[in-house]
Amino acid sequence: MDRAASERKILQTGWLAVQSPSFQAAIFRQARLTSFPIGSFVYHLGDDVGGIYGVVDGGIGIHVPQNDGSAMLAHIARCGVWFGYGPLLTRRRRVLEFSVLEPSLLFHVPLAQLEAIGAASAENKRALFTISEYGMDVAFHTIATLQIRNVERRIAATLLRVAPLMNGSGSQPIVVAVTQSQLGEMANAARDVVNRSLARLEARGWVSVAYRTVTLLDPAALQRFAEGNTGKSSLAEDASPNAAARSKTRSMPPTA
Repeated sequence: MDRAASERKILQTGWLAVQSPSFQAAIFRQARLTSFPIGSFVYHLGDDVGGIYGVVDGGIGIHVPQNDGSAMLAHIARCGVWFGYGPLLTRRRRVLEFSVLEPSLLFHVPLAQLEAIGAASAENKRALFTISEYGMDVAFHTIATLQIRNVERRIAATLLRVAPLMNGSGSQPIVVAVTQSQLGEMANAARDVVNRSLARLEARGWVSVAYRTVTLLDPAALQRFAEGNTGKSSLAEDASPNAAARSKTRSMPPTA
């Protein structure tokens, strides 16, 4: 993807998309387009300041530190999400970890350039500070899905949360690059529970499961189920005899 196409794509949604054209131009003048291979890290816990990144393509794992010193995957940032702004606001070292879960294309703006953009005008400074509001939106959405008590609905809601941007009516298939282990970590569900839930979702015709991907065949139906608008509390209760039979006889392909 070339530079012009990358700028157009990242302006489809997210923090920078709602800023003024002059501010967008100021960010793009200082932004460098960078590719990251799968398995690499953008930032580790405790890293020093390094500026912000905006996702053009791919998926960036956001990991939250735990009491035992580990970091658990909480969310996957997709196109339009900007991250790494903590030190811009707090001057502290990194308190989150960001990993590359699939080959990704990112814009990077160093901290010094961000400070210069903010110093240029009060409007620019205000625009920079609003980036934290979008981070809070992601955090609140993540918490909301984790508060869903029914595990099958929670898994469905998590799939929708980490899916790429949906266009139009939400009826077009969407390929989500995610493993069952990652999905279980983000939905706070055991691997075998994720496997059974995906089998039931697949039997309903809402998803298709393959190696390291889950394709949302009917995002609108999956959304209704996640929101509890099907009149049933679980897929097991809602499944038809034919769907239940398919769920029992089909083996799920490994995704991790």
